[in-house]
Amino acid sequence: MPYIRIETSQVMDEAKTATILKETSAFMSGLLGKPEKVFMVSVTGNTPMMFSGDTRPAAYVEVKSIGLTADKCDGYAKAVCEFIQSALQVPPERTYIDFAAIDGKMFGWNGQTF
Repeated sequence: MPYIRIETSQVMDEAKTATILKETSAFMSGLLGKPEKVFMVSVTGNTPMMFSGDTRPAAYVEVKSIGLTADKCDGYAKAVCEFIQSALQVPPERTYIDFAAIDGKMFGWNGQTF
């Protein structure tokens, strides 16, 4: 049940948003080793953002998943920053990532919890 949310100040039209959604889903599936069919991804572009006192391109990413462990997040952070830089031209030093491990009993889907 991984959920990935990207907010960025980068200007994105409908076509770019669709492309980023697809690329993010495939990338995160490979990174976390879970089937793409269980991923939910949301992307919001054109978000006014200030980071480090200026409005150069920035991004905020949330990665939530059952089974996410802290010992792997450092490696995930590097990979996610590289992906964001490649896909959105936002440098790693302008990207925050919020990782959260989800308790399956506290997350519902299809009328039940995991």
